[in-house]
Amino acid sequence: MNINQMMAEYHQASDSRKKKIETLIGKEFCALSDSEKAAVQETFLASLDKKISEADTLIREVNLKIELENVSKYVSMSYIAQRFFGKSRQWLNNRIKGNLVNGKVATFSADELNCLSSALMQLSGEIKNTALRITG
Repeated sequence: MNINQMMAEYHQASDSRKKKIETLIGKEFCALSDSEKAAVQETFLASLDKKISEADTLIREVNLKIELENVSKYVSMSYIAQRFFGKSRQWLNNRIKGNLVNGKVATFSADELNCLSSALMQLSGEIKNTALRITG
């Protein structure tokens, strides 16, 4: 098994197995030439960048879910789905919760997020204007 294969296995391994793999990687790494070491380091850094990017995406999705669940206490998500997207409440719910749809995780596209943001802004304006009219 080469170092790249060990690194791939490392990401999937349990904590106890990771220690063993680290030891194996260390031994293999010491035996490499300088150019091979540089290539391994580059591959390792690329895999870390990918993991960081995946974590950032997951954090954004979790934050979005939390924010939208808070909003759903006050605003009809069914109404938003139908009025602003022409879709069902389930369609919107699938994206908020990241449910599997046809074997893929349902997510919002950038345009859909912009539409949702605009929808919430429009609804907040309508609520504010209504509040101002009834106190007037």
